[in-house]
Amino acid sequence: MPNPSIPKGFKIVTSGFGTDGPGGVKRTEVGGGRPRYGLDYDRGTQRYNVSIGMTAQRYSVWTVFFHHIIKKGAITFDMEIDSGFGLQVHACNIMPGTYSAERVGGSVTLVRFAVEAESRVYDLSASEAQAYIDLWNMEGDDLIQLLSRLAIFANVDTNVLDFD
Repeated sequence: MPNPSIPKGFKIVTSGFGTDGPGGVKRTEVGGGRPRYGLDYDRGTQRYNVSIGMTAQRYSVWTVFFHHIIKKGAITFDMEIDSGFGLQVHACNIMPGTYSAERVGGSVTLVRFAVEAESRVYDLSASEAQAYIDLWNMEGDDLIQLLSRLAIFANVDTNVLDFD
């Protein structure tokens, strides 16, 4: 059964968006020397701090979704968050003790909570990650322009060759 999705039209406030470190690294003190670092685990979830501004009507929809559909965050749900590659859908759980709702002006309510989700960076293999870094090292800040132009070439410019 697919995960429930956050209600249509609900978007996170990206200006207040933040995340904690991914964890997985251990540090061991060594008498008389530098501490040693080692990888405890490679993948795993990361904490993302989320804020959503809502009108009174949207807040009532959110309240129903929060209490009945995702059972206060115990049920995994799909929501767009930014784990490093722009807003993309992630499977999320609301972390216990992080939820708050505050009326911030008139009929606007700001709902804040932290979710656990796995970063989309793990969708890349080690060789794809290295290729991405190598491409960045060649193109720098122009990388996005290059990839955007390549997408136009692949999806638009080559349609002139379509002989259907």
